[in-house]
Formats: sequence, C-alpha cells, structure tokens
Amino acid sequence: MKLTKKLDDGISNGVGDKIRARRRELNMTQQQVASLVGCSIQQIQKYEAGMSQMSVLVFLKICQVLHTHPTLFFPSFAFAEAQQNSECDGSEELERRLLSAFRSVSNLKVKERIVNLVEALISTAKI
Repeated sequence: MKLTKKLDDGISNGVGDKIRARRRELNMTQQQVASLVGCSIQQIQKYEAGMSQMSVLVFLKICQVLHTHPTLFFPSFAFAEAQQNSECDGSEELERRLLSAFRSVSNLKVKERIVNLVEALISTAKI
C-alpha cells in the first residue's frame, strides 16, 4: 500500500484549495477540468489536495480552463512595477492594497459590486 503525503510547502495547498473553490464556483467536475487540461482526474485530485506540484504549463492551462488570471491564486504576491513618477505620494501602496484585496475575492458578483462601488464613489467625488 502506497501512502501519499501532502506537500509541506504551503503554496501547493493554498493553490489547490483555490483551484477547488474556483472549479466548484463554476459548477465543474474534476473530470471536466481534467479533460480540458489534458490530464487524469487523479492528477487534478492531487493538485487540489496539495499532494502534487504542477508545472507552470499545467497551472496556466488550469487557469485558462477556470477562466481566471494566474495572479488570483497569489493575492499577496507583490509585482515590481516601474515607477512612472519619481515623487511618491503613498498612492502606490493604496493601489497595491486595493488590487490585492480585489484579487483575493473569488466570487464574480462580489467583484462586480466592488467595481460598481468604486465607480460610484469616483462619480460623486467629481461633483
């Protein structure tokens, strides 16, 4: 009997949990995802359980199948951006926090409400 052990890297488990949540949000089965990605259902189960690492290519295929951007799986990951203005007024940090919070939301309806709220706040601020 072969025992399979969860990977202890902290990343695989988090990504697997988010893949499972997004798949369920889309009402997709593991079999459907596996077919579209081109791997076995057992492999999808291992990815979701954090028991197997996936290649970048497989990860990107899963993102495509789940209609989501890869960065949504890593909301706290800060991307280095070229600074367009040499003066720093603190808005970059606010922008980073807003984007990080937005990316952590998996429900599309909630995301739409957030965008509507921000747009409403902007339109009232212009008055």
